[in-house]
Amino acid sequence: MRWFIPVLRRNLSGLLVLMTSLIVYFFTVSPTVSFWDCGEFIASAYRLQVPHPPGAPVYLLLARFFSMWVSDASMVAFSINILSVIASTFSVFFLYKILLLLLGVMTTGETLKKRLFMEMASVAGALMFAFTDSMWYSAVESEVYASSLFFSMITLWLFLSWYLREKDSSRLFFLGVYLLGLSIGVHLLNLLFIPVFVMLFVWKVRGHTVKFTIQGILLGVFLLGVIHWGLIVNGLVPAMCLEGWLVNDLGFPKHSGLIVFAVVLGGIHVLGLILTCRSRPVFHFGFLVSTLILIGWFSYAFVLIRAEAGCPINMNSPDNVFSLNEYINRTQYGNRPLLYGHHAGAKVVGWEQKKRMIYDDEGKRYKEVASNMDLYFSSEDMVWFPRIYSRLPQHIEGYQWWLGESPLNRKPGLFSQVSFFLRYQMGFSFLRYIMWNFVGRQNDSQGHGDILSGNWATGIGLVDGYRLGSRKYPLAEDIYSSSANHYFGIPLFFTLVGLLFLLREGRGRKRILVLLGLIFVMTGPAVVFYLNQPPFEPRERDYVYIAAYMSLSAIGGVGVFALLKGIYRISASNVTLLLSGLLILLAGPGLLFSVNLNDHNRSSRYLAHDLAISQLRSCPPNAILFTYGDNDTYPLWYAQQVENIRMDVRIVNLGLLSAPWYVKQIKKAVQGSGGLSLTLPFDFYLNHQLDYVGVSRSDLSPVEGSQALLQLKRQLSGLSAKDQLLGEELAPVWELRLPNEEVLVWRLSPGYLSTGSLVLYDIISSNIENHAVCFTRNVDRSALHGLDHHFIPRGLVWQVGQTNSENGVQGVLADYSLFMDSIRIGRSSEVWWDNTCRQALDAAGYREAVIDLSHRLLSSGYQSNVVRLLKKSIKEYPYSPYMPQLSMVEMARLLVQCNEKAEAEKLVRDIIYVNLQDVYYFVYSGFDTSYVKHRYCELFGQLRALAEDLDLTGLLAQIDTELHYLCGF
Repeated sequence: MRWFIPVLRRNLSGLLVLMTSLIVYFFTVSPTVSFWDCGEFIASAYRLQVPHPPGAPVYLLLARFFSMWVSDASMVAFSINILSVIASTFSVFFLYKILLLLLGVMTTGETLKKRLFMEMASVAGALMFAFTDSMWYSAVESEVYASSLFFSMITLWLFLSWYLREKDSSRLFFLGVYLLGLSIGVHLLNLLFIPVFVMLFVWKVRGHTVKFTIQGILLGVFLLGVIHWGLIVNGLVPAMCLEGWLVNDLGFPKHSGLIVFAVVLGGIHVLGLILTCRSRPVFHFGFLVSTLILIGWFSYAFVLIRAEAGCPINMNSPDNVFSLNEYINRTQYGNRPLLYGHHAGAKVVGWEQKKRMIYDDEGKRYKEVASNMDLYFSSEDMVWFPRIYSRLPQHIEGYQWWLGESPLNRKPGLFSQVSFFLRYQMGFSFLRYIMWNFVGRQNDSQGHGDILSGNWATGIGLVDGYRLGSRKYPLAEDIYSSSANHYFGIPLFFTLVGLLFLLREGRGRKRILVLLGLIFVMTGPAVVFYLNQPPFEPRERDYVYIAAYMSLSAIGGVGVFALLKGIYRISASNVTLLLSGLLILLAGPGLLFSVNLNDHNRSSRYLAHDLAISQLRSCPPNAILFTYGDNDTYPLWYAQQVENIRMDVRIVNLGLLSAPWYVKQIKKAVQGSGGLSLTLPFDFYLNHQLDYVGVSRSDLSPVEGSQALLQLKRQLSGLSAKDQLLGEELAPVWELRLPNEEVLVWRLSPGYLSTGSLVLYDIISSNIENHAVCFTRNVDRSALHGLDHHFIPRGLVWQVGQTNSENGVQGVLADYSLFMDSIRIGRSSEVWWDNTCRQALDAAGYREAVIDLSHRLLSSGYQSNVVRLLKKSIKEYPYSPYMPQLSMVEMARLLVQCNEKAEAEKLVRDIIYVNLQDVYYFVYSGFDTSYVKHRYCELFGQLRALAEDLDLTGLLAQIDTELHYLCGF
């Protein structure tokens, strides 16, 4: 044990960093599933399934390993969350080690004082990164980004250690290459470090001159392109050629070409390693590096094997080399132009139907089928640097917001393209995220460019008032939001000091600046350029740039080092030095930790889990539940696939129904649920996946749904391929036989149906006689062609049925019992629900379901039941400034009708106080009066009526006084 004490002393600060980040992450980690992709990844890892493209096979295997150590299925999500905790902890630890190495480059002759400077600065930089907003967010949930960053950090530390060691340390280099290859199976963001590693290699082999630095960067960018476009994008092209030849032409079994390709590729590398071992060291080095990277690439064999097994979650069904290539290349998401392409207002002058290869199980060969459309545009509509390119209506609206003019009205030239890139993609998206992490954040509402939501904020009134409106009367959301995190720009100050320090002359400073600057450029602006993000994305994308925040935190660590040196020059006292170091730790990492803790602590957040279970419990036995987005699908997958809850409910995602592979999957039985019936055969949807079918406007007699579909099939079979694009007309009136033997008459709204809609209606008409058909409440009802007119509320879902069949007293009481006994969404009123949680809860229709059921109970004379229902709702989802205010006014009105005046008065007072605060903000911030009237006068008119009912004379007087001029009260 004598050796242990000196080792502990030498690594005490590293242990402090490791344990601090581990303890903080562990005690704030989510105890269960979270929203977005977490549910999909947990379910996929637990049962080794295939998540959305491009997959993450290495991550899934690691997550599966972590889940193996728990016996209770309800702990699986927590165990996989711990993978992110550990990965993030070691990412922070390796940043500490990297900072020690970098600061060592700038110092000569290690003394105790210099070592203390380096240790304190490294601790400050690492912990500052640990508690940044985006890093902490990723560290406590089951997503790939925490593990991806871990691979980047350990690989960077290995290459940097190899570069700085004078003795032979080639094992560090090759271990780094191996981990770089392995990281391909986690996330492709790790490949962005290749130019950094190549530059370090050139520095070690050739020197540190400007010439060699530029050569190293250019060579690294070239190798990045080779690996990305040569291996990732086109690496399976030879295998596809072999597969088509061997299977279709020579009659070999499926996968023959892929197996031959893998054997040949592996054999070439093994033979190359053997033959060049002694005589050709340069070639041997190349073969060794290539082999180590290919090992990671071959992890995608996991995807093929599990897809072939037909697991329940089998996104894109990549069960052959052709579909695997599409899966890796994310073909379903389309391409975004980078250097040259069409602009958003370009006119289509032609189109071509693309083909893809699928395997025919009956014919034992591959065949071509229609894939998607390639659109051709006029050469006059092609532009350089196309940043304004998307033709989707919401993106057109976003371009107009940022440019001041619609791209449909005037061709956006190069100036407009560059302006949008600098203002939105670099400025609002990327630089705003940096300011979130190093300056402060206004709130967690998603920002789209206005001054109300998602902006950066310092907490300094003079600075924020210029950009965000009145600070004397801020928005109520900014006051009460736990995510209104203000750092006063202190972390950014450390980073700027570090940048100025590195720009000055000094030993090794330019190398460190180039190294950290290159990391920042490759993981920040380069990603912005490649993503080419349009406006109005579904969510904020700050998590993509975590490695860029890491490089800025490292520069911040250098800034702390510079400050400590400056303080030491002024006062050489050890006490002064230690106190200064402690003050810096409190001002940097300490401030970030204290401010971010309340909104990053997910230890009591069960909403995604509880909401999914509540939706499943809302369904009748053996129901079909149609969902729409990620946040109402993935938690349901988790609940069924991991915790085996309500396996009898068959979940069908509306967004995937246009994909033939998904149509094929829903026909298969899964655990607890049989396959779904379809009237039209699978080949029909495969051959007509790009077609649109019109709904007849004729007033015809009702036709049974399955007969209407068969009639359509007969019509389409007689058309040419060109005419099939718009297809024939579908019978407009359908009869659907319900499980209770009632007949539902559904009049389809006029319009055109996509193949996805046709599949939806086929599922309904073919299965509704034996299965209850339900929809989550966030589906787009306007896109259902009148089916929503037959929706019956049932818990947190809509059930298709006769709208007059469930209006009896027994039906209302059954719904009440369901809501009180089976639906639970809140375990503690102290839990902070971020914007994602609030959006998911509002989309689930929780409050609307409560209000609707309350009205039905009141009309049936069950006032006491209404009181219990309303109190349960307010307890589970308490009032806040972030929720729709009119729905809370309706809640207060219901309380008044039930004579719960004390509860109603409290709610009315809260609503009035919050919304008056917002009115003050809009008025004192100079908003147009008509906008404020439109937004608040109706609301306060209803609140005023409630205040009269409650005899709240003081509130009445306040409303009349404050809003007399604005609303005329």
